[in-house]
Amino acid sequence: MEAFDITLRDGRTLAGFVGGADSERALVFCHGTPFPFAEYTFLEDEAAARDLRLIGWSRPGYGRSDPQPGRTVASFASDAGEVLASFGMGSAFAAGWSGGGPHAMSMGALLDGVCKAVITIGSVAPFEVDDLDWVAGMGPENVEEFALAQQGGTAFDDFLEEQLQGMASITARDLVSSMEGLISEVDREALDERSLADFMAASLKIGVHGGPAGWKEDDEAFLTDWGFSVTDVVVPVSLWQGSQDLMVPRSHGEWLTTYLPNVTAHLLGDEGHLSLITRHLGAMLDEALALGGN
Repeated sequence: MEAFDITLRDGRTLAGFVGGADSERALVFCHGTPFPFAEYTFLEDEAAARDLRLIGWSRPGYGRSDPQPGRTVASFASDAGEVLASFGMGSAFAAGWSGGGPHAMSMGALLDGVCKAVITIGSVAPFEVDDLDWVAGMGPENVEEFALAQQGGTAFDDFLEEQLQGMASITARDLVSSMEGLISEVDREALDERSLADFMAASLKIGVHGGPAGWKEDDEAFLTDWGFSVTDVVVPVSLWQGSQDLMVPRSHGEWLTTYLPNVTAHLLGDEGHLSLITRHLGAMLDEALALGGN
């Protein structure tokens, strides 16, 4: 993959990578939280095999991407439109893993005519809805994080700084112990598949260089108005959710399945948050291409 830096109209810079096929169709991969975009051969190979040009960047505040205080989830669609235009891409499929899910959906809601289909992979649902207990079923690390995010202030800043210190030298072997309450048994197994643990460790190290801004901005965006409704995502959505997910519980996938207007849902009883990627990525891409008419 080749690294790129793009300066947007407002003067901010986004840093990312492009690879895969030399194609007029893009796969925009929206990274999780707090795992900014990093090179991942498995993802690139799967995109290339389907004649897709893989484009991904670290959201504002992560790595070398400039912060954007006060950004909403919808802000991502505007950035995506500029990035795609800079590469001359008029057709895109959006895939969002975990915290990347809402950002992928923003493309489906707001990039009319450009985004052909969306893939959500263990995506979070909106926070302020009456019929979802947002943190129920999450591991203790996430429950603590989002309680502090709601509270804001110094306590949340201190929490993020402490977490980042532990990530600076993290290795693939450290991931299970550092995320003990968030890793189900099937996800422990998935870390040994498709070089996933190496990819996640590399991603975290990129995030450390940017400090806590990206992570903080992500959490704040999740907990406030996204800037669009999921009912605005009229393009086809291929939704994937594991019942053994301790990071984003199955209830989020069920909620999204209820309210997304054009969804094909896969609520898989034997999968977790990480195993969805290692075991089903090809099927996700194939379905999105079929749903999007390509």
